[in-house]
Amino acid sequence: MNFSFSTLLMFFISYITYSQISSPNGQVSSTTNPSTENIGIGTTTPTSKLEVNGDLKAKKGDFSGRELSDETFSNYDEGINESIIFAAGKTNPINSQRRIFNMYDMSMISPYNIKAVGFFINDRLGKERFNINIYEGSTTLLTLYDQSQGEFFKVNDYGDQRGAYLQIPKSNSKVIIGGFSNDPIMSTHKFVVKGSSLIQGDILTDSNIGIGTYNFTDGSEIYRLSVKGKIRAEEVKVYNTWADYVFNKDYDLPSLKEVENHIKENGHLINVPSAKEVKGNGLELGEMAKIQQEKIEELTLYIIEQNKINEKQNQEIEELKALVKKLLEKSK
Repeated sequence: MNFSFSTLLMFFISYITYSQISSPNGQVSSTTNPSTENIGIGTTTPTSKLEVNGDLKAKKGDFSGRELSDETFSNYDEGINESIIFAAGKTNPINSQRRIFNMYDMSMISPYNIKAVGFFINDRLGKERFNINIYEGSTTLLTLYDQSQGEFFKVNDYGDQRGAYLQIPKSNSKVIIGGFSNDPIMSTHKFVVKGSSLIQGDILTDSNIGIGTYNFTDGSEIYRLSVKGKIRAEEVKVYNTWADYVFNKDYDLPSLKEVENHIKENGHLINVPSAKEVKGNGLELGEMAKIQQEKIEELTLYIIEQNKINEKQNQEIEELKALVKKLLEKSK
């Protein structure tokens, strides 16, 4: 049978048009299914436009995706699935349209108006562990999840005047700056800074503060602020009861004789702690200021009483002087 040259040329063009190239044995050859228009290297049954069964080496890769522009999807997850531009690793057991590493570029108008790019990593069970999403004109969001899909770390920048926040929601979470997690101090503290720190703004706490000490108790008392060392300040303001009760009519003002006897027996004033007590138990500034005021007010009452006695004695002296004068005049 004789074929014309034109017939042979048409057959050759048709063969090239509808066949693919594959190299299952290291050789380039046609695939067995030309209708797919897929090209396989290392496989005769490529499932994508280009499928390589083996290592791939290149100087540059350009993954433009579908160049999405304001598309409509049935839901948010479908939008991500359809917008993935790079996927690598094992097929996700939970979502077969994703793999372990996924990057997407999405422009959705329905059911949500979202323009975002993102990158997320799943474990080999398909559970999401690392997720970063960047929304056009607004939020930057980084979230980390544990093996049970529980959120344990989040950084969110709103992209507006609300600013950003760092969230570590697990109750047993700890933060270390300048140290390591195996430091023994981490067993009892959730936030540790090794080195100097500067905070410009208010510090609010519902618990206790210790400076140079971990101990907040003294006897049965618990103190909000405990300092092991000296305290220097320009002014200290203490709220406490005051000693004006000394001026009440029913106040039992001890006599000076009683005060004298108490000093002889105890070596200190009534209601004033001894040196031994102060050394062993410390000194309550507010309470001590009240006691000292009590003594000042008692002294004031003693002075007033003594002044009354002095005035009466002066009056009696003046009367005696006048009487003596009269007697002297009569004797002349």
